[in-house]
Amino acid sequence: MKKYLVLVTLLSVFSLAACSGIGTSPKGLETPIEKASMKLATDVKEGGYTLIGTEALNKMLAENKNLILIDTMPKEAFDEMRIKGAVNSPVAKTEKEFTPAEKQNILKVAGTDKSKTIVVYCGYTSCRRSHLGAKTLAENGFASVYRYPGGIVGWKESGLPTEGK
Repeated sequence: MKKYLVLVTLLSVFSLAACSGIGTSPKGLETPIEKASMKLATDVKEGGYTLIGTEALNKMLAENKNLILIDTMPKEAFDEMRIKGAVNSPVAKTEKEFTPAEKQNILKVAGTDKSKTIVVYCGYTSCRRSHLGAKTLAENGFASVYRYPGGIVGWKESGLPTEGK
């Protein structure tokens, strides 16, 4: 019994020590990460699309998967830097500002094949442009819509190639 108690105590100490680090945030600020995570989860549920991470998107592109990669940043930002092979369809920052013309443009850029894989991205995780674009596509019957939340910032931070000026 004494050995069991010592073992449980040691495991508890090691568990507490493992949890006492700075967490997922380099500065130890978990609240902003939690808020962004909760917003992202809500967006995905509301939007009817799927998330794709950097590694999975890079693999899809390396394997030359037949997909459309849509950058939803303003044209100036797109011209400056984008993921190789992306096409541009600017989307407003907020739902309130998202115009019917922008909605029609992203549908046009996506094409008529509603079974084709489409990946939408913008600047970074909390940027709403990719959510609005992906949601619009899903609402209009596109069956394989992905949102890449890391955006061009996450792509660049991962050391992956970009194109542009």
